[in-house]
Amino acid sequence: MDSKTIALKNKLEPKKLLKVAAFDNSKAVTKPHRHNGYLELVFLSDTSGKHVIDGNESPVRTPCVLIIRKDSVHHWELAVPIAGFVLLVKKSFIDQSLDLEIARMIDEISKSDTIYLQENGIIPVLLELLAQEENKICQEGLFRSLLAKILENTDKMEQSSSISNDLYFRFIELLNTESKIVNNVAYYANLLHTSPQNLSAACKRNANNTASQILAAYIIKEAKRLIFYTNSSIAEIAFSLGFSDKSNFSRYFKRYTAFTPSEFKKQQG
Repeated sequence: MDSKTIALKNKLEPKKLLKVAAFDNSKAVTKPHRHNGYLELVFLSDTSGKHVIDGNESPVRTPCVLIIRKDSVHHWELAVPIAGFVLLVKKSFIDQSLDLEIARMIDEISKSDTIYLQENGIIPVLLELLAQEENKICQEGLFRSLLAKILENTDKMEQSSSISNDLYFRFIELLNTESKIVNNVAYYANLLHTSPQNLSAACKRNANNTASQILAAYIIKEAKRLIFYTNSSIAEIAFSLGFSDKSNFSRYFKRYTAFTPSEFKKQQG
């Protein structure tokens, strides 16, 4: 890409919290981009191709659901004709719901980039109804049913079995929603009204990694995105991620990837 910034797309009107539409076949091939503050679930019932999210490529095998979190950079190449639906939902829609099961199921689904389904089942019908529904309460009911059916029809070989933990998921939520990642576990522990030790223990139970390791993974993931998708200099990337200078960032990056940022950039071609 020629730009120093990753394209930011906004397909949801400011006052609209949820939107469903049939897949637009003119969007069979897209360029790398982020989404402006919403989660996108793409249900595909008939197509093939590939989906690349944060540099990781997955094959598209239908039926499936592509999960694009608001912080992710993605693009795809799909074969036409394409049958499916695109669902956009803002975090505020989930936060305003009194149904805590919706948030739990969103957390479960958001662990994956792609969910391969055993069958379409009633999912297309629920999406058709959601596309036409304007009443918020009815939308919540349909959305809850949709999430439940996706998890129910998940291919068992692909299904995650990890157990949720409130403190751990609130930490992940902060990492996904804060405008800037801070390389300091105590900063996040303070926001969550707990100690760094408790936060790290929750992370260890749920992800088998300490809070520091999870935080480092987010920092490295964002660094890779900037290196992979922009032509920003290493010094510019280091500054944007809060490092005091290029050399500190390079040592940090190499500690977790075995490559310097420059070496990683060369590998990407």
